[in-house]
Amino acid sequence: MQIIAIAMQKGGVGKSTLARSLAVAASRDGLSVLILDMDAQQSVSQWAERRKADMPVVVFATENELPKKLAQARGVADLVIIDTPPARSTEAPAAVEVADLVLIPTTPDIEPLEQMPRTLRLCRGFSRQAYAVITMANPTSLAEVAHTREVIDTMGAETAPAVLHRRKIHRDASASGQTVQEIDPNSKAAEEVANLWAWVNKKLHFGN
Repeated sequence: MQIIAIAMQKGGVGKSTLARSLAVAASRDGLSVLILDMDAQQSVSQWAERRKADMPVVVFATENELPKKLAQARGVADLVIIDTPPARSTEAPAAVEVADLVLIPTTPDIEPLEQMPRTLRLCRGFSRQAYAVITMANPTSLAEVAHTREVIDTMGAETAPAVLHRRKIHRDASASGQTVQEIDPNSKAAEEVANLWAWVNKKLHFGN
């Protein structure tokens, strides 16, 4: 069983969208996937209530419940994705500590980039493999993405090669409890998610 923690101090950077998108991509690849929703807002749990599919399984978990939920998942789930709350919480460190891979979503805006060093220090404190994922970028601005990568590079961090651009289809999919690859597998958004999942899949060595 492999564990991905999605963590970022700043809210509104697409953590839940990233968790849902990767979880569905993995399940469509034949993996048994569990999302542990540790955010008190429970946006992923609410998405699951709108959803009409068995996979991925979504369970809300507190920090105290996390060890038990992970123990229950072993031998059942191939992949666990933990969605953590923003701000300074105790949930994010708990998730990072148990993770095999940490993804740090960030928009190209200055506010989340200013917060990223805190999350990076957390990951380094636990010696965890961590990568930034650029989200909500302007689809028509290559310069914006290039500049964001440069800023992240100055922090001594690596960035995932795939970018999830700002596209309305993500909101449309969420409204029906789906993801972009389900409502339009030929869309640009679905292609971006597929590219990101292929990279994550390689990092976690599934099928190897």
